[in-house]
Amino acid sequence: MGLLRLPLSVRRPTQHEGDVPCAQCGTACWPLGYKIPVPPRRDVRAWRELHADVMEKRNLRAESDAEARVRQRHDLEQEIRRLEAMDSNPGRATAILQSKKQLEVL
Repeated sequence: MGLLRLPLSVRRPTQHEGDVPCAQCGTACWPLGYKIPVPPRRDVRAWRELHADVMEKRNLRAESDAEARVRQRHDLEQEIRRLEAMDSNPGRATAILQSKKQLEVL
C-alpha cells in the first residue's frame, strides 16, 4: 500500500505576498485567507469538505470574472460604435483608438 499523505496547512501573515511552496511536494499552496477554519490534520472528511468548498468558490469566481469580461467587452464595443457614429475630431479619434486597444487586451 502507498503512503497516505496527510493534509498540511501553513499560516502566513496577512501581508505575505507571493506563493507559499508546499512542504510536502513543493508546488504552490492555495491561499485561503485568515478567517477560514482549518480542520485537524487527521480529519480527512473535513479536509475533503474544505477542498470541495474552496473549489466551488473558485469556480463561481471564475464564472463571475468571465461574465464581467463579456460585459466589459460589450460596453467597449458599444462605446466604439457610439463614438464612430459621431462627427470625427482628434479627441474622439484618440478615444476610439484607446477603446480599441482596451478591447484587444480583453
